[in-house]
Amino acid sequence: MRVLVGGWSLLTGLGLSRFGRLRFEPAEEARFIQDGKAARQTHFLISGVFSLVAFNLFLLSDWMMVPDRFDLALRLRLLVYTPVAVFFLAVSWRFRDFALQLPAAVTEWVAMLGGIFAALCLVAVLMVTDSPYAVMYRGGLLPILVFGTLVMRFRFQLAVVFCISLVALHLLTVFASQGAPTPFPELEVPMFLLLVVVAFYTLAMNFRTEAEERLRFQRKERSAALRRELQASQARLETLSRQDALTGVPNRRRFDEVAWQCWQRHMQTGEQLAVMLLDVDHFKAFNDHHGHPAGDQCLKLVAKALQDTLADGDGTLARWGGEEFIVLLPHTDEVVAHRVADRLVQSVRAMQLRHEASPTREVVTISAGVALGRPSMDGRDLSAMVALADRALYQAKHEGRDRLVMDRTPKPA
Repeated sequence: MRVLVGGWSLLTGLGLSRFGRLRFEPAEEARFIQDGKAARQTHFLISGVFSLVAFNLFLLSDWMMVPDRFDLALRLRLLVYTPVAVFFLAVSWRFRDFALQLPAAVTEWVAMLGGIFAALCLVAVLMVTDSPYAVMYRGGLLPILVFGTLVMRFRFQLAVVFCISLVALHLLTVFASQGAPTPFPELEVPMFLLLVVVAFYTLAMNFRTEAEERLRFQRKERSAALRRELQASQARLETLSRQDALTGVPNRRRFDEVAWQCWQRHMQTGEQLAVMLLDVDHFKAFNDHHGHPAGDQCLKLVAKALQDTLADGDGTLARWGGEEFIVLLPHTDEVVAHRVADRLVQSVRAMQLRHEASPTREVVTISAGVALGRPSMDGRDLSAMVALADRALYQAKHEGRDRLVMDRTPKPA
C-alpha cells in the first residue's frame, strides 16, 4: 500500500493527467527518452547477458520437473532461444552507435518481446508434457515476469503488456492441460493467484521506479534551466556593470578596460591614437529650463547621435560623467581625428533639439577637445592624454562652444 500511495504522490508531482500514463508533454518526453537512451541500451545489454545465463540454468528445473520433455526443453533453451538472444546482444553491442539512432521504442519492444519469447519456450514444453509436476513447472513464468518488470525495468506501459501476456500464457497452459492427470490439482488456483499478485506488486514497483526516474529528470532539467538563467543573469549584470544605465553606451569602467588594452597594443605597434572629450553645451541651463526628465532624454539622444556616427568602427564611445562623453580613436592621425571629431559635433547639432536657454544656439550642441599621442614615444600615460583633451575642451568652451579644438601641446622630447 505504501508503494501505491508513494507512486500516486509521484504521479501527481509529475503533473501527469491519467493514472498509469507515465508521459510528459511531447517535447519534454522526447528529451527524457533521448537523455536516458544510451544508459538504457547499456542496461539492456548487461541485463540481457545475465538473463541468458539464468534462463539456461533453469535446465536443472526442466530435468527434475519435466523429464519426459527434457530433450525439447534443452533444444528450446540452447538451440533456439540462446542463439537468437546472442545474435541480438552481439548486434546491439557491435553496432551500438547505429542502435542508438533507432527509435527508443524499437529497443524497448525488442527487449520486451525477448521476455515473452522466453516464456513461450516454457509454454511449448507445458503444452506437451505429461509430467505430474507441470502445475509447479508453470511457476517458471514467475522469474521471467520479475526479471522483466524489475530487473530489465521495461517502461510501465510495456510492463503492463508483458505481465498480461504472461498471465494469458499461464491460463493457456491451464486450459490446455484440462483432463490431464495430476497429483496436485489443488495447486492450480494458488499458482495462478501467485502469478497475478506478483505481477500486480512488481508493476507497482515498476511504476514507482519509472516515476522516480522521470521526477529526477524533471529536477535535472529545472536545475539546468536555473543554471542557464543564472548564467544569463550574470552575463546581463556583467554587461550592465560596464554600461551606462541612462544612455546605454559603455560606462567609465568599460572605457578604462578598452583603453588599457588599446594603449598596450599601441605601445607595441608605435601607432598614434586620439582621445576626445565631448561636453554638452549649457547643459545645466537646459536642465533648469526644461526639467531633469528632459535633460535625461537629451543625454540619451546625444549618446545615440554620437554612437550612430561612430557606428562604422571609428572608435569607442563612453559616458565619462554628467554631460561629458569620451571617445578613444585608435590607429589614427591628426587629419582623421579632426574629421571624426567634426562629424561628432555636427551630428549633435543636426538633431535640431531645441535649447531655449542656450546663449550660443537655439539647439543642443557639444564642444570637443582632442588630444593625440604615440604611447611608445611620447612618455605620456592615458590619464595625461585625457588631461590634454580636457584642456582642449576648455579652450573650445572659451572660444564660444559648438566646435572642436585640437591639443597643440608640444610633445615631450
